[in-house]
Amino acid sequence: MTGEDDFFGDGSSADEAPPDNRHGARQVALQALYSAQSAAIDIRIALDELCQRFALSDEVRTFAANLLLHATEHAEEIDTSAAAMAKNWRWERIARIDRLILRLALAEMLYIEEIPVRVSIDEAIELAKSYSTDKSYAFVNGVLDGVVRQKGLVV
Repeated sequence: MTGEDDFFGDGSSADEAPPDNRHGARQVALQALYSAQSAAIDIRIALDELCQRFALSDEVRTFAANLLLHATEHAEEIDTSAAAMAKNWRWERIARIDRLILRLALAEMLYIEEIPVRVSIDEAIELAKSYSTDKSYAFVNGVLDGVVRQKGLVV
């Protein structure tokens, strides 16, 4: 990860708002999920604080909340699917940020029908490029492609 001062991975500080669109909603959802796990705070509180701090639109707030709802409600199933595709990697040994990116992407792919699978994969790759290591995006892509094949999703 690039650090707290550049959480959004685009050179901006953590105090600068992400874009007020679905890409920004995914960034905020990832930050809320990461914050909730790191600081043991309620994910809804983390999301509300981020949305208020950045004055995000209702549409972005709703998309981020929906994404987080599915990611948390289906976390066990999602993690099991992703772990099965992470060949030669124990799930708990994978970097937390990569696990969370995979969880958000799979929640979107499996439970938010209006988003094309290819868009979800591309967005996850961009999150991995911004917030994780130089090679993480390829790992994230491989795991997501494996789940797509396993579940017979249309790309």
